[in-house]
Amino acid sequence: MDASETEQNSTGSVQDNASGSLDAPVLVPERRVGPLEVLRISDFRWMAFASVFMVFGFEARAAAQSWLSYELTGSQAWVGLVNGVPAIAVIALSLVGGLAADRFPKRDILLVVRASIVAMSFLTGYLITVDLITVWILLGLALAQGSVVAFGMPANQSFVVELVGRGKLMSATSLMQSTGMIGMVLGPAVAGVLIGISGAASVYYLVGVLGIVGLGMLLLVKNRSVHRGDESKSGWQDIKDGLNFVRNHPVIRILMTLNLLALFAGFIIPLIPVYAADVFDVGGGGFGVMMAAFGVGGTLGTLVLVLGGDSSRKGLLMVVSGGVFGACMILFAFSREYYLSLFFLGLMGGFGMAYVITINVLVQTHTPDEMRGRVMSLFGITMQLFALGFLFGGVIAQATSNEVALVVGGIGTAIPPVGAYLFSGELRRVS
Repeated sequence: MDASETEQNSTGSVQDNASGSLDAPVLVPERRVGPLEVLRISDFRWMAFASVFMVFGFEARAAAQSWLSYELTGSQAWVGLVNGVPAIAVIALSLVGGLAADRFPKRDILLVVRASIVAMSFLTGYLITVDLITVWILLGLALAQGSVVAFGMPANQSFVVELVGRGKLMSATSLMQSTGMIGMVLGPAVAGVLIGISGAASVYYLVGVLGIVGLGMLLLVKNRSVHRGDESKSGWQDIKDGLNFVRNHPVIRILMTLNLLALFAGFIIPLIPVYAADVFDVGGGGFGVMMAAFGVGGTLGTLVLVLGGDSSRKGLLMVVSGGVFGACMILFAFSREYYLSLFFLGLMGGFGMAYVITINVLVQTHTPDEMRGRVMSLFGITMQLFALGFLFGGVIAQATSNEVALVVGGIGTAIPPVGAYLFSGELRRVS
């Protein structure tokens, strides 16, 4: 038994339904866990630190990619396309990644995935340096990166519970998000400064170097456990079992459906560089500050969840968070004051992360260990609709106006969760 398993057993036991039915596993806690106690688990601690570098790289690269695609084309639609294409790859390949996460050590999968992303970062930086980059090459690299992320996403999302146990999952997930938010705050801000000083290539080189540091930290994670069910089943049958579980489990079915709203939430991202360049005229540095404001809000939101521990009204928290996010998107659409818009972006970051963390925890706590990789691959597919929303938001803005796109996104994000909470007894009872 490794350290993480010992820690899990000391906080409580998990009773699974012996008949293998669709009832959720039941957590039997022995004592209340402090919100920061998960940091005593060495494997989780190294994974959390590594996530800072991973998220920094992802956000810095996304900021540079957005700015570069707008600089190359002057088109909101192209900004949305370059940022949204990776979602198509994730949606297409995520189920395969979920199957792999249930069959192979998740740490090993993450090492391969992150090493590939580091290599692509250096390649992109080189192409910019030698002036060979075009928007079509940028699009191809985005698609390749999305394919790699698709393979690793289910392993990344389902690994935390194996390191800390269900009893600490809310605190651990919130803490992972909050450490990741350090990268989300610094990534766009540093990218904006570097773009202004030395160009986009320097951003990609920095991402590659820090990615190597993150790989070193991930190597210190020792857990290589695999929770596989019936090994006689084919890969296709395992995938079908995961799909059937989600379809037949009433709580998870509702949660997955609500997470489809990530499509509308993504409308905001491709329009941030447009507002920075054309509405507020603040350049690359101001664009980095706008992206950082979104990250600062997310950091504060996740810290509140970390310090608050396990909430007993997760369903209500999720619904309120979705409503506030949508309302702030609409207010941002019509704001012409730079600092007020930063405030709205901060609120969107905070309540957006509260929505994502809560729904993530609810899905994982209602899923048995041997099914978690496949279920989280489906969760990852719904999350990628956020990136696909970049594409739709950019296209709608190009065809109509920035304001229309953001109003559509805000309404689509805010209204459905409220309706689901009012009409679904399962969602009101969920905790």
